Amino acid sequence: MKETLNNRLRYFENLKQSIGIAYLNLFVFIVLFIAEISIALVSGSKALLAAGFNNLSSIIISVGLLVGLKVSLKDPSHSHSKGYQQFETLGNLFSSFVMFLMSAYIVIEGGKGAISSFYTSPDSPGNISVIVAGGSGFVMLATFLINRKVYQKVESNSINTLMKDALSDTLMNFGTALGILLSIEINPMFDGLTAVVLGLILCRMSYLIVKENVFHLSGGFDPEMVENYQNVIEGIPGIERIVDITGKMFGDAVAVDVTIEVTGKMTVEEGAVIAETIEQELASRFDVFDVDVQVRPKR
Repeated sequence: MKETLNNRLRYFENLKQSIGIAYLNLFVFIVLFIAEISIALVSGSKALLAAGFNNLSSIIISVGLLVGLKVSLKDPSHSHSKGYQQFETLGNLFSSFVMFLMSAYIVIEGGKGAISSFYTSPDSPGNISVIVAGGSGFVMLATFLINRKVYQKVESNSINTLMKDALSDTLMNFGTALGILLSIEINPMFDGLTAVVLGLILCRMSYLIVKENVFHLSGGFDPEMVENYQNVIEGIPGIERIVDITGKMFGDAVAVDVTIEVTGKMTVEEGAVIAETIEQELASRFDVFDVDVQVRPKR
């Protein structure tokens, strides 16, 4: 069995694990969303309301990732000869964009709440808001640790997005608990200010995820990895010159196109052996999903 086939099978197995983790995250987010929104509406806490809407964005993120992951499992077709793995990246991009929009909303609403506290005297949220926010923080911390453990095993971009989202939710909830506590003990203004600070942190995190996914969808590829591929290919006997090497991301899968020149005296069979060697070397050393090699005689 070729190494590329082994990598392909391992990739789809990782996709299935990613789907399972996405379902777990979705369940946790739904439960916390219902709990935080309910208490926020009763207590009037802007920070807890922001945390609840952040969980709503996490629900949308999980659904977007699930759709992308499930489509990525489809077999290659005539229109998508390399498969549908790019939909995983599309799901990540959609999810991170939603995260960015929701964090901007949190900043705006928190700012309004902080400013209005100078002109009005809002009631301080009750202690139940602190308990809910703190408890949600511990739940999200456990979810983050589970995501990180799975990510260390499968290194999925989708799980990486979920892991960062869970980390942001952990910070959001613990920060919310602190902000509500300060608003109770010192000044109600801290409730809105906490939402602003946490919203800005989420904006930064979501921007970095959007930037990474746009880079891959636009055909961007790590030049250092291309250099590593070239170093390996140069060590294979029979190659006169490497004409071109390009890499592309299809979700978490890596496809590499290589064009080489060989001596004009080489037979077609010998050229095929070199192409097979290149494919095996790249697939075994770099976990490459697909390798296309073009062999042409040196001019």
